[in-house]
Amino acid sequence: MTVKMEPVTHQEVANGDSHIEDRPREKGGIMNTLYPPGPRPGAGPRMKNHLKKFWWCDCLVLVIIVLIIVLPIIYVAIPKKAQKDINASTLEVNMQEVTEATPDSVHIAIDSTARSSSSFHPTIEGFRAALYLEGQEPFLYADVPETKAEAETSIKIRQNVQIANKASFIEYNKVVIGSEEFEVFLSGKTKVHQSGLSAISVDYDKRIKMKGLNKLAGLNITNLRILSGNATLPDGSNLVGRVIIPNPSVLTIDLGNVTMNLAVNGKAIGTSFLPDLVLKPGVNNVTMQSKVDQLQVFDLVRKNYTNAILPLDIVGNSSVRNGQNLPYFEAAIRSNSVRVDLNVGPPLAALGLYNATRN
Repeated sequence: MTVKMEPVTHQEVANGDSHIEDRPREKGGIMNTLYPPGPRPGAGPRMKNHLKKFWWCDCLVLVIIVLIIVLPIIYVAIPKKAQKDINASTLEVNMQEVTEATPDSVHIAIDSTARSSSSFHPTIEGFRAALYLEGQEPFLYADVPETKAEAETSIKIRQNVQIANKASFIEYNKVVIGSEEFEVFLSGKTKVHQSGLSAISVDYDKRIKMKGLNKLAGLNITNLRILSGNATLPDGSNLVGRVIIPNPSVLTIDLGNVTMNLAVNGKAIGTSFLPDLVLKPGVNNVTMQSKVDQLQVFDLVRKNYTNAILPLDIVGNSSVRNGQNLPYFEAAIRSNSVRVDLNVGPPLAALGLYNATRN
């Protein structure tokens, strides 16, 4: 005997027909697939039945949810955090040396300290950094070594570098000698490595404040001796002494053999020679030998400066190392003029050419 299955109608549902639950359900459809015909199971068996048939769908949904949450963290939040920490860190130069200069290259030694308040301490890959003044082309490129970032991290650079842009390097040296304080920029691209994460690309851009040579303020000439006759040096120098040059910066600069022009009231009286001049931080006391017009000096004292104190203007002329002129240093020292009240009374008196009591 064949039983014909009648589907449940909307009318029967609306009338609350008590026999609806006893009617066999149609085969097929999403509801029959999820919940097969027969007595309705409880919540536990229904869930078990669902997981048994659709576990793959639940896993896919879970993976999608995890990816939606995790991927933005890995590819957006963490890189932003890394860049923010790099930007917030500071870089201070504790020591800088410029030595072994040639017309096209110098040797640099830089000790600096990077400071960061970040709780993350990644490893920063070594990278090539540009050094430049604001608004100008880089004058040097230096290789910054790989560094493990800590609250305070020491970074040391030692290398010979080519001068990347000579005009920019000239401007940099002018700023160094002529400024009480100046800013130099260090910029490059690198990657940071944090345990468990892929390398993160960051920009390393730092504005570094440094003290300059402050126009060689405080320069003084002492221990003057006038040479004459056989006492004159082989190169013709007839005035010797010591030059005191304060250097308030952390910079050490090997300028080579430096020649300076000497003048009083705009009138040249001679030149001074400072051999192997290396300006180090602190007070530098260096040898000076000069070729001056002694008769002109004596005449200035006799006619215009009877107290024997000459308003001497000193301006750089040349910087030579190993027989080669260094244009970037020469431009810097030529741009700077220093006035010194030079007391020539004692050396003139030693030759019997000046009597302070009579003048």
